[in-house]
Amino acid sequence: MKTFTIILLMSVAAAFAAHGQQQADEVSNQQKIIPQRTRISVRVLDKHTLRPIEATIMVVGQRPEDLVVPIFEDGVYQFKMSAKDMGVISIHANGYETYSEIIAARTLRPTKIFYLTPLENTDSCKKEPLILSELDLKEEIETVLLFTQSEPSMLPESNQELEILADYLVRNTVPRIELSGHTDDVGDPRKNLLLSYDRVDEVKKFLLSKRIEMGRIRGRAFGSGLPVAPNDCEANRRLNRRVEIRIVP
Repeated sequence: MKTFTIILLMSVAAAFAAHGQQQADEVSNQQKIIPQRTRISVRVLDKHTLRPIEATIMVVGQRPEDLVVPIFEDGVYQFKMSAKDMGVISIHANGYETYSEIIAARTLRPTKIFYLTPLENTDSCKKEPLILSELDLKEEIETVLLFTQSEPSMLPESNQELEILADYLVRNTVPRIELSGHTDDVGDPRKNLLLSYDRVDEVKKFLLSKRIEMGRIRGRAFGSGLPVAPNDCEANRRLNRRVEIRIVP
């Protein structure tokens, strides 16, 4: 009887061990699942003329073997990154300074614009500034400025981008500027509407300080009514705290 009991217990233990191993294998397989990847679009423009530039782009992830070369499609360079990944993007183009920047997928906008600076010894720096009608852009020039939470002040990266756009608008007096202010959905909707107005005014004041005529600037505010991402996490809410800029003929 004892022998039978021992054999039975050993059989039960073996069954539990097998079940445990199966669960461990399932967990292991789940850990090997490739994480969700975010599609990122990149545009590369000349800093002075806002012309599109034909460039070679490389993105290196946190591991050296994670090298990605974006594919050029529909006017933008596209690639994918793990939603929680970070990497270094390097942009090379003939006649321009090489540009490198650390990027994090969770903080990137759906379309990110990079501006390259012409080399000093190239002919492109000697040319007169071009007006918008001379540019070979097939669409309006669009960009997005991001803001700190509950404030009308821009994030440092957006300050730099606004400087580049203002320099272009000073050089080229034909284009008009359309500003659209937005917020995330945190807080009172009425206060968010006022905050979106304040963000538009902040950009407008900066442009006026650069002696860009008031008649060229038009601004609107939408509060939290037109999000570009779900307001379900801080990374997405960050994308909604914005002023969209359109430079149009």
